[in-house]
Amino acid sequence: MSVASDARVDSMGYVVGSFVGEGTSRAVHLLSSDTGFIAALARRYRPALEKDGDVWRALAQERIVTLAPAGRRRTTTGTPMVDRALVGGPAGQTAVTPTTILLHGSPCGPRGAQAEIIVEDDHRAQEPSLRGPVLGSFTHSQAAGASPDDRERFRRREPIPEPGTSVVDQLIARTGRVMDSTLGSTLRSLNLRAAGDPRLEINTLSDIDAADVIPFRPAASMVRFAVSLRARRITDRGDTLLAATVMAWDSSGAWQQVIFRPTVVSLRRGRLAPYGASRRGIFWRRLQPISDFAFERDNLWMEQVDVRDGSVLWGIVQPRGNVVVAAAQVEGPCR
Repeated sequence: MSVASDARVDSMGYVVGSFVGEGTSRAVHLLSSDTGFIAALARRYRPALEKDGDVWRALAQERIVTLAPAGRRRTTTGTPMVDRALVGGPAGQTAVTPTTILLHGSPCGPRGAQAEIIVEDDHRAQEPSLRGPVLGSFTHSQAAGASPDDRERFRRREPIPEPGTSVVDQLIARTGRVMDSTLGSTLRSLNLRAAGDPRLEINTLSDIDAADVIPFRPAASMVRFAVSLRARRITDRGDTLLAATVMAWDSSGAWQQVIFRPTVVSLRRGRLAPYGASRRGIFWRRLQPISDFAFERDNLWMEQVDVRDGSVLWGIVQPRGNVVVAAAQVEGPCR
């Protein structure tokens, strides 16, 4: 994943688009690393930041610029407007109200700059919980064919109970075989082999010898399983590597899909680092299903870690077409 965004300020001053984020017991924080979106907010609603011709330097000096979103019925030109806002998470969809937009400046200029939108629920009865990873959607209610106050939402239907131990073991074994086969053909000279028979941690926060295994719905009447695998492999020279991939399977193993192709990073004395001059130094963790909006199906929320500079992306993938819906940087050398 790279930073991905369709966020924008439209011609009427409304904030629209998709945002990756995470919710707590108090509020949801939606993020964007889209420099075009950040610059549009700064130039339109804080024009003084561009008085010297460099909005990024001004943002870096201010560090944080606060914007207060106006309601959809406001016509004030000095504040960004939001018409219709929803977030979709593991429990379903929730209508929300943006309370604050924060523009974070960076000493690296546009690299590391961030827009953070803080939203709260509408305090309606029986709303799904806001906790956990989310996808935020800001739209015009008229464009969606609904009245401004018709904020449809639903609870996400869990695919099936969590898979049992035998199913999890089969899914991990299949993923490991595909990962090893792919790495064997692309990194043939390394002669990779498994690091003994390590016991993997399942659905934890561990980075090494761990796997996330979750059921999800690619369509209303279909269940698949997504696997994010991170396992040690040994080269013929005795180097220890961490190999990683993300795949999707059906329950029988007859259908498979590679979501992210396998990568390797060096593991030495518990520290992860790039391996080889031209290798990608990334892996994926915290895989979770969340509700989509347009269809009764799930998206996959995950973190992508780049060991080259310590950067972390939050990203959302629509697995049916392997499309990155939204991705933003949350950690890195400039954050």
